[in-house]
Formats: sequence, structure tokens, C-alpha cells
Amino acid sequence: MENNVELKLAIIGCGTKATQYIQTWIVRSDIQLLAVMDPNGKAMDNVCSIAAQAGKTAPLCFDSWQTLLKEQHQQLDAVYICTPHANHAEQALLALELGLDVLLEKPMVTSVAEAEALAAAQQKSGKTLVVAYQGGLSPLVQELKDAIANEKYGALVSINAAIWEDWADKYQGHWKQVPKISGGGFMFDTGAHMMNTVSKITSKPFSRISAIMHNHGFPVDVVTSVSGELNDGTLFNLHACGRSIRCVSRIECYFPQAIVRICAWGRWMEIEDAQGNVVRKDQEAANNLMNVFMQTRNGEIENPSDVQQGLRMAQLWDAIKLSASQHGVPVTL
Repeated sequence: MENNVELKLAIIGCGTKATQYIQTWIVRSDIQLLAVMDPNGKAMDNVCSIAAQAGKTAPLCFDSWQTLLKEQHQQLDAVYICTPHANHAEQALLALELGLDVLLEKPMVTSVAEAEALAAAQQKSGKTLVVAYQGGLSPLVQELKDAIANEKYGALVSINAAIWEDWADKYQGHWKQVPKISGGGFMFDTGAHMMNTVSKITSKPFSRISAIMHNHGFPVDVVTSVSGELNDGTLFNLHACGRSIRCVSRIECYFPQAIVRICAWGRWMEIEDAQGNVVRKDQEAANNLMNVFMQTRNGEIENPSDVQQGLRMAQLWDAIKLSASQHGVPVTL
């Protein structure tokens, strides 16, 4: 082991998203990947191949996440959990109980009850839990949040947010479209990034919302439209379309002196002034996720995506489902 390793890491769930991160993290000298778990042995073989190509020792492989955590927790600092949504709460709870810091994929949980249990466990353990919303951890999102709070462009007037992807057909038959595992459809999967970033930048509680969902013949929602109001009277719209092209997002914030656009993942931001001049800023995502997690657990920065934000998201999602089940009847949060 190199002397400058700061983080001894395990990964539960080695699918596409985790593998993308592993390819970036494995080459870092401040991280050592000690163990991985996935029910698909080929996925773990792929991780071992990535490690070999990077000249790194292959991680230990487990077919049970409980076994990994119970047998390896004393050798580990943290675990990254990248599994189906319905598994998040149980896996994160055990990791916290065993004294590990947790980087948990979004959405944090599938219900308010799970969010409250996880918040209690995190407080009891004193360990760090960061929810891996790229937008929640993005310096550009934080910059926009501060601009809104400080009324840099005047008071925020309204927000219009949209996210779209070729999701319905791409994930047909995938666990993401099995309600008991996914906890929802497109709005709760890719759309969760949009909901979280809007929630993050406003800092104000949601007051009421009205939501309509359409499944378009799929077992989960594919298109969702939400209109709502913050407790200070600011109006917002959220639109998620899972049967379109590519994977794109645009969140527009309207001010008296500017329009600010940002993507749900906080990768870019554009600031347009009254004369039509546009300043664009870009942010690299993969290493930023891990960098912010490490800075948070080291106490260098406040947690920008904590369990309380996860609880707020769970409350919003429960309200959206309730309103949609009544075809748009307004729900007070």
C-alpha cells in the first residue's frame, strides 16, 4: 500500500455508473479499492481487469454485500453504494452501524420513513453520509445557490426545469422499470437529479405542488410534469420526459437582472445579462464527486448533500406521487 493512501474503499454494485467512476478513481494514488460486491460475477471481473490495466492490485470480490461489510469493515474507511434504489437504505444502515463513511448513490432512499431511519442512524454513528448527486456536490450549483441567497441578480422570480432522455426504451426490462426495486420511474431516476438541484439552489421549503404522470404503456412513469410553489411564493415547474433523445437537462432561473441556466448535474452554467451577453462556466464531474466526499469526511467542508437534503427529496417525491395518484390535485408539504 502506498503511504499517501487516504481512503480505503469498498464498492457495492459494479454496474455501468460505478464502472465509469472506478475507471477514474482507480488511477488515483490517494484511493485504494480493497473490495467490491456485485451479484454479476462478470461485472466484478471487469473491475479486476480495470485494476490490472492501471497497475493496481485487484480488489477482493464478494457475492454478498452483508459478507463484504461484516468481514472487511475494520480494513475499510468508506463504502460507495451503487445498487438499485430499494436497496440503498438497508445497505447504508449497516455500513453506518459498522463505522464506515458512506457515499450513497441517488436517490438516497425510496420513502420518507427510510430517510428518517437513515438520518437517525447517521446521527447516532457520527459517520459521514454523502448522497452522490453530482449537482448537489457541484461548485457551480453552490455558486448559483449563493447567488440566489445573496440576490446577486435581484430576487429570484421563478424556475423552469426540464430533463429528458431516451430512457423508456433504453431501460425496457431493466430493474429501473420494476416499481418494487426502483421506487418510481423516470422522474425518480434521472429526474431525481433535476429535483435535487432545484431543491438545492432554492434553499426554501416546498409549500405545495401539483403533479401529473403518464406511463406511456410502461410499468412506471415516463413523463411527469410538476407545478409548485416555494414557501416564499416563488413558482417553479419541473418537467421530465423519458421518451426523447439523449440525456440532457436545462434548469433556468429567472431574475430581474439576469437569466441563469445550469444543468441538473452541475457540469455547466450560463449567465445571460440584459444585453444578451452570456458567460459560460464548466465543471469536471467524476473526480469532483470523490473530491467533495473526501473533503467532507475530512472535515474540510460542510456536507453539501447530506441526509437532511435526502429527507427533503423524499418528502417532495412522496408529495409528487400523492398528487399524481389524484391526477394533479394540489398537495401541501
